[in-house]
Amino acid sequence: MFNAKDFIESQKTIVNNHVPYCSTLHIALGFDDNYALPAGVTILSVIKNTPNYNLHFHLFVDKVSNSNIDKFKQFTNDKIAITLYTINSNFIINPKTLVLHITTISTCIRFIIPDILFSITDRIIYLDSDTICLQSLEKLATYSIENYIAGVIPDSLDMQKEIKAMYNINAEKYFNAGVLLINTKRWCEEKISQKAFDLINSGKIYKYADQDVLNILLENKTLLLPIKFNTKIKIAIDAHQEKEIRPYTVILHYISQNKPWFKVYQSEIFNRYLSLSPWKENDLPLSGNSSSIRNYSKYLIHKGKFISSMYYYILYLKYKFYLKK
Repeated sequence: MFNAKDFIESQKTIVNNHVPYCSTLHIALGFDDNYALPAGVTILSVIKNTPNYNLHFHLFVDKVSNSNIDKFKQFTNDKIAITLYTINSNFIINPKTLVLHITTISTCIRFIIPDILFSITDRIIYLDSDTICLQSLEKLATYSIENYIAGVIPDSLDMQKEIKAMYNINAEKYFNAGVLLINTKRWCEEKISQKAFDLINSGKIYKYADQDVLNILLENKTLLLPIKFNTKIKIAIDAHQEKEIRPYTVILHYISQNKPWFKVYQSEIFNRYLSLSPWKENDLPLSGNSSSIRNYSKYLIHKGKFISSMYYYILYLKYKFYLKK
């Protein structure tokens, strides 16, 4: 019989500073050590912009280092609680399904979160670790979802068009799974966790992995929410796309492989929150691929930084022809 707790090695509350006169929002993230820094920045952004609530962060982690866990312990605001759920080796996902830039099983951790937290709360805000909160989560948290399994935000029209040709579902309601408002009771009643594992490990390849699986299982069982709760952008080296987002944006989501925590991307928004976080002194990884290093070299030429440009072009050649072999 399916039991989501079979995937949890340990559970530990590492911060517990709630105050009695505030309501509590339960927020969940799932990540491995590579995403610990951006997850920490996501958490910091929520704390800074949602001051009128107790915030209980439920972190479902896969092989996260002690040094990163120590940094999460530094969130000592008087309205913050953080509980760590360490997943174990029973958490197995068909590796052939993890395609495109989806390279780790941690993206599928969201499958088990509602089952684990059902006894704690009737609703959860799930956030991907490549999101930034720009305004209070209060309005998202208070949507009525009693008759739905989840509140979701539709994906782009291009994405929906692609999905229409791939699956026999209503593509106009295809959602991005990076932000979810989950009704834990309905989720558990309909055994979504078990069904999700059955689908993703069935041998069939789902191009967008866990996101496709959730869209198939939750078809006609979701409440569509405004795009401001999951505004998706693909950034270039200069991250000029950040200047084009609407002022009402609540959650900004950096999709694609171009992540703002790579050194080559000049993200003002991400760096603003990073500078306030326990990871502010960390060395950022250079890049996720060689082409972005090359583009950064070109960017530096336009800035008149010719020596630096040459340095990064040499790094690009080294990365492309040697390090990637």
